[in-house]
Amino acid sequence: MKNPAILVLTGASGAGKTALTLKLNELGIPGVDGINCDRVKVEVDETQDASDRQAAILRHWIAQLTREDTKIEVAVLDTQIRPHRALEVLNQTGIEHAQIVLVDCDPLIRNERLHLKRFQPELANPRMDCWAAYLRGQADALNLSIIDTTDDPIEKSLQTLEGLVKGLLNRVRVNNSNSVTG
Repeated sequence: MKNPAILVLTGASGAGKTALTLKLNELGIPGVDGINCDRVKVEVDETQDASDRQAAILRHWIAQLTREDTKIEVAVLDTQIRPHRALEVLNQTGIEHAQIVLVDCDPLIRNERLHLKRFQPELANPRMDCWAAYLRGQADALNLSIIDTTDDPIEKSLQTLEGLVKGLLNRVRVNNSNSVTG
């Protein structure tokens, strides 16, 4: 079983997770792949609550990424999972190198993106605002890294994400070289 590093991006719809993941993939960093976990259909029990479904989706992707034939060293997973649930899943699956990062922005900016860029005005609602506030509270309580896309051009946010990814990539490579020589 392979053990890549996992960087879980979480955040409300419109915060900028997918845009960052796509831009990261455009950089073509060897060994790094950004995956939008919600764009590929994963069989989950629809009777479960949303938190359990998101955990099942994260488990699915970790299982795919830890197959022996994977070439991915760092996977960036674009999700909407609760940070504490992501921690539970990562701990249960034994991922050695992992990080959870919140992508967040001002509610007015997020709602504008949902209306004008994504054409999903139905997601620009008080429930999504509450979800974003909840995720921010969890990120603060768990002392997670936060990429705030409110005022930053995507390039600056991408540089922040790239730095986090390269840090994980270096840890994986050092760990692999130690296990080969040790």
